[in-house]
Amino acid sequence: MRSIKNSQRIKKIENRCNDSISDLLHHMHWDNDMMHREIGDKLGAPRPTITRWFKLFGVPTQTHHRFTDKNLASWLYKTGKLKRKIRVKGPDRRIQGTKQNVNVDFFKRWSPEMAYVLGFFSADGGMFINSGGSKYIQFTSTDKEILIKIKRLMNANHKIGIKKKNSSNLGWKECYLIQIGSKEMYNDLLKLGFTPKKDLTLKFPKIPNKYLGHFIRGYFDGDGSVSFGTYKRKSRNNKVTFYILTSFISGSKNFLSKLSEELHLIANINKGYLGRKSNNSGYQLSYSINDSKKLFRYMYGDISSIIDYYLERKYNKFVKAISFQN
Repeated sequence: MRSIKNSQRIKKIENRCNDSISDLLHHMHWDNDMMHREIGDKLGAPRPTITRWFKLFGVPTQTHHRFTDKNLASWLYKTGKLKRKIRVKGPDRRIQGTKQNVNVDFFKRWSPEMAYVLGFFSADGGMFINSGGSKYIQFTSTDKEILIKIKRLMNANHKIGIKKKNSSNLGWKECYLIQIGSKEMYNDLLKLGFTPKKDLTLKFPKIPNKYLGHFIRGYFDGDGSVSFGTYKRKSRNNKVTFYILTSFISGSKNFLSKLSEELHLIANINKGYLGRKSNNSGYQLSYSINDSKKLFRYMYGDISSIIDYYLERKYNKFVKAISFQN
């Protein structure tokens, strides 16, 4: 296992794609719905080698029935037993069909709901084109509650699935997933500045000031955290000191830097501390006690007015942190 991890072939693939081989295999197989042979064609390795890598790196594999059905459907089209639907201009109704509906114009106009969902998408969303050329956007979270709310806000009837996600601390774990096939929504996100594989290249979108708080709350619900407690300060005779620490994380330093500037200009919050995470897996923007309180008021404001778009677990922890000092 160690020799394969350090092989020149794998190192070249990881350097070329700027991602670990296990995450590459998982993304191409689960998110892009690619078979082992297709992955091999993309990475320049034989199909048996790809299958062996899946086993050695512990990457889960989809059932063979899904791909067998996919091949059978392709054969039926090639032999003329099934006819493809004619594509029409405008929203990609061919993907949506009549079984799954969604507001394909959701990202065209700014609103509190759109800004919130866009913020969450910035943290835990993605966009990709599958092997058949169809355009998809997706949302993932370990909190099923937030995906239910996003479905409601977007008027989507799509099922919430379960997938395996690679965590540096916990290994492969289950999380919830929504995938929406829509060329219209995909292109609208491109216009807003988002791209596939955005983790390291994410840029802060241009947001009207009145919707900035909703966007930041959405991002916080995806890649934000709050912690609190007490510690003894040795420099002050072990005096017990209370702390609140609010953090945002991202693989893009540029995104967090712009987030800090916007909060400073619009919400009069200090710029906080921006630096590498302790495990060097990305960047972290942190705020101490006074700025955390300002951030709480800015993100949540009148809680009754945003009842359907905030993650209750994080809100309740924030409230507990603020009331703990009192």
